[in-house]
Amino acid sequence: MRVGILTQNFTGLSGANDFLKHIIFSLQSVAKKQQLELFIMLDVINYRNFKGIKRFFVKQREIRQAKSIFKEFKNIKFIYFSSLASAFLKNNLDVVLPYMGTKLLDIKTIAYLYDCQHCYLPEFFSDDEIKARDAYFQNVVDCQQKIIVNAETVKDDLIKFFKASPEKICVLPYTPKIDLCYYKDYSRQIKKYHLPKRYFMMSNQFWIHKDHPTAFRAFAEYLKTDADMEFIFTGAMEDGRRPEYIRELKDLLKELNIEDKVRFLGLIPKEEQLQIMKGATAVIQTTLFEGGPGGGSVYDAAALGVPVVVSDIKTNLGVVYDRILYFRAGDAQDLCAQMRSIVAKAYMPIPVRDLIAKSQTNMETLGNYLANLIKEV
Repeated sequence: MRVGILTQNFTGLSGANDFLKHIIFSLQSVAKKQQLELFIMLDVINYRNFKGIKRFFVKQREIRQAKSIFKEFKNIKFIYFSSLASAFLKNNLDVVLPYMGTKLLDIKTIAYLYDCQHCYLPEFFSDDEIKARDAYFQNVVDCQQKIIVNAETVKDDLIKFFKASPEKICVLPYTPKIDLCYYKDYSRQIKKYHLPKRYFMMSNQFWIHKDHPTAFRAFAEYLKTDADMEFIFTGAMEDGRRPEYIRELKDLLKELNIEDKVRFLGLIPKEEQLQIMKGATAVIQTTLFEGGPGGGSVYDAAALGVPVVVSDIKTNLGVVYDRILYFRAGDAQDLCAQMRSIVAKAYMPIPVRDLIAKSQTNMETLGNYLANLIKEV
C-alpha cells in the first residue's frame, strides 16, 4: 500500500513535530514487513504568490525549509503539493494520515484529534475559540471514518461531548521512543549551560494549564531539606492567551526567594534538551490537562529511563512506566513529598543498549498498530 504522511499542522510546535516523527519512525520500522510504501507530504503553497524566476526560487526555498524538518528520513520519498486531492491521485496513494482538515475528501484518510481541553478548562479560551474548536471537532467526528487519539480519556470525551461512535476512535498504544540518534552523547553541546550537578527538570511550553506555579511552590519547600538541588526549565516562555503570565511566574519566584535555584533555558535544540534530561534526577510534570499520557516530556523521559513525578490527572494514569510517582494535581505539598521520595529511590541508570532495544520494540508496536488501521480503512 502507498501511504501518504501529512505534515500540515505538525511543523510549528515541537511537541506536534515530535508526535508526527513518532508516526513516521514507527511506520518506517514495519514498512517492509507490512508492505507499505511511505511518502512524506509537504504542503508548499506560498510560492504561488510570486511569478517568474522569483516564483521558482521561492518554491525551492520552501521545499528546502520544509524538507529540513524531516531530514532524518533519508529513505522516504517526499511529495510536494498545493492540492491534497490532486497529490493523492497523481501519486496513486491508498490512504493519507494524520488528516486534520475540515473538508470531506474523496480519498481515504485517517484523521487525528488532540484533546477536549476547552470543555474542561474554558477559562483558558475565548468564546470564539471554544465555538471554533467545538465546530471543528464535530466536523471531524461526523465526517471521518477513523480518528486516532493519544489517550483513552480523549476517546471518552469525543464520545461524551461529540457523540462519536466508539469504533471510530482509535487510541494509539503508549509506546515511548525517541529518534535513536538522541541516545548519542551530546554532552559537549550543553557545556555552555554550566549545569549544576543535581537538578530536577521540567520541559513544557509555558502555558497556564501546565501549572508551573505548583512546581515552584513544591521546589521552594523541597529546598528546605536539600539546598544543593536546582531546577531546570525548558520551553518557549510565552502564552498568547495571557501575555502577563510569564511576568507573574517570575514574580512568584521572587516571592518564594528561589530565583538563584531556578534556570530558564528557553526553547533549545532537541538534542540539547534530551542530553540535559539524561542528567536530571527526575522529570517533573505538573500539568492539569493532557491529550496524551504524561505529555511529550514524560514520553521522552521514559524512553531515556529518567524517573518522573507526574500529576495524577486521569490521562496521566495511562503512562506505562516503572520509574514513576504520582502526586495530587495542584498540590504543592504532595508534589514536594513525591520529589523527596523519587530522590530517595536513587535509581541506577539503564544501559543505553537496553533503552534502544525497548525503543525499537515500541516503534514496531506502534507501527504495526497503524499499519493494521491503514489496511482497515
